[in-house]
Amino acid sequence: MAPIDPAAAEAGAGGRCDVGSGGGLAGGSTTPRLDGVSGQEPEVKAYYSQYNNLETHDGHLYRRWRAPGQGRDLLQLLVPRSLRSQVLELVHGSVGAGHYGNAKTLRRLRGRFYWPGCRRDVELHVHCCDTCTAQKGPTQRSTAPLQQYLVGAPMERVGVDVLGPFPVTESGNWYVLVAMDYFTKWPEAYAVPDQSASTTAEKLVEEMFTRFGVPAELHSDQGRNFESKVFGEICRRLGVEKTRTTPLHPQSDGLVERFNRTLATQLAILTSRHQRDWDRHLPLVLWSYRTAVQESSQCTPAALMFGRELRTPVDLVFGSPPEPGIVGGPEMDYYRRLRERLQVVHDYTRQAQASAGVRQKRAYDTRCRGGAFVPGDKVWVYCPVRKRGVSPKLCSHWQGPAEVVERLTEVVYRVRMPGPGRLVVLHQDRLSPYRPLTPADAEAGAAGSAPCSDPRDFSPACRDRPLRQKKAPGHLQDFVWGNGVVGDD
Repeated sequence: MAPIDPAAAEAGAGGRCDVGSGGGLAGGSTTPRLDGVSGQEPEVKAYYSQYNNLETHDGHLYRRWRAPGQGRDLLQLLVPRSLRSQVLELVHGSVGAGHYGNAKTLRRLRGRFYWPGCRRDVELHVHCCDTCTAQKGPTQRSTAPLQQYLVGAPMERVGVDVLGPFPVTESGNWYVLVAMDYFTKWPEAYAVPDQSASTTAEKLVEEMFTRFGVPAELHSDQGRNFESKVFGEICRRLGVEKTRTTPLHPQSDGLVERFNRTLATQLAILTSRHQRDWDRHLPLVLWSYRTAVQESSQCTPAALMFGRELRTPVDLVFGSPPEPGIVGGPEMDYYRRLRERLQVVHDYTRQAQASAGVRQKRAYDTRCRGGAFVPGDKVWVYCPVRKRGVSPKLCSHWQGPAEVVERLTEVVYRVRMPGPGRLVVLHQDRLSPYRPLTPADAEAGAAGSAPCSDPRDFSPACRDRPLRQKKAPGHLQDFVWGNGVVGDD
């Protein structure tokens, strides 16, 4: 980058250096009159308020300023508008600048340069730096409101996932195929030797569907085993609606993902030191989970699935508690009473899950930031893709600018990626508004407008809280402030 020449810049700007206008504000031997600058732009008035601190050296105008924490004064070169973009790039994006944030960039700039509103321009420049956003990401990630999927009957929706790999067992198993009913929270977990499509489909059909029935909907991530033609054909023949999560957004299958963490924790407690017998402990872990009361349903998965509680070691020691209205009587009476009890329990569970859903959504949505996108918007896309032989710590995880093509749901969009223009379906949490630094932004910053006018902008500036109104203490009420006191912005 070429060195800065203020004299050349001033000449290129028609002999006007922003400071020299306003009735001889700069370069005069006497203090200019107030009525001479009253009709000038705010920037000239800002220089006028600091006239006693302005000095001329070698034909260039400087401001004398004492930095906080330093015992000496600094001479800051007053930068005209035509050079401010170049100065900002030098103190932020040059080889020795390091692409630091607002505070360090502002300190570096104030050590040499000054103009009114330089803090605001630094914040705008750092916020709109493509290199910083691609590597560091937005200062605050976009978070969409919680989208809930409530079900009202057993086997209405089942989530599946594969957990592992674990250390290979004596039976040759590496993975755990996990399935969970969304209504009853009934879990199934099968130790499998691989996660191929044929193994996954065979285990689900033979072990789960033949015992509990075919689910109306089967939800999974975008694993190759679940997206294969074999798995899709089996779902089509059985009449199962197959749905999937968006890429790199497992939160939409949060029920199974949360159970995976519980399952891994319980296996770590029960397994031996060599960790090659974990598949033997799967039935015990499932037994304990099926007989535990769930917070959202206020019932055990066993009670919701079968209408009765499973016997546990406590029941074997102290005996099972009596169940009035169920045990005893003819078989049809037992069936009728069991149906009535299941109806009552399911009604109660639906109400409990609805209340829990409202509570969870209220708590989750308090953390939401950012608004919806519309077709045509430019966005950053979070792509933490790992490549063989490349360190992820030295990669840029944000790509852009991409373009929003279509809004599919409230939080899911079809996006055209940069480069070849590949269309992908992404969740809003992986998107962030893209805002390039344009000449209009620079002019707006110099005129004193806010740096981030995007209504969806969620990235705060240095100050993320409103400033309190400052009030002088009572013992300083009679103190008279001098005219030479100026701010450092």
